[in-house]
Amino acid sequence: MTGAMRRTNIYLTDAELAALDARATVEGSNRSDVLRAIVDQALNIDEEPDEVDAALAAAAETIAKRARSLSGRDPDLRAR
Repeated sequence: MTGAMRRTNIYLTDAELAALDARATVEGSNRSDVLRAIVDQALNIDEEPDEVDAALAAAAETIAKRARSLSGRDPDLRAR
């Protein structure tokens, strides 16, 4: 696991907690690792943080280039 983590608290039912503990035991892990894996899977987060950052930076650059291109053709947005 890489990247910064933030602490959060959640409330679980007894059944959820028991299932979480059972899964952690089977995987030889702990509650936190199991929960993070479940959240990553549910939210389709399967890339490393550096790869996500790189993808976001590339998307931002593409958007910025497109915005500059569009603004250059718009007479109301051109520098005077």
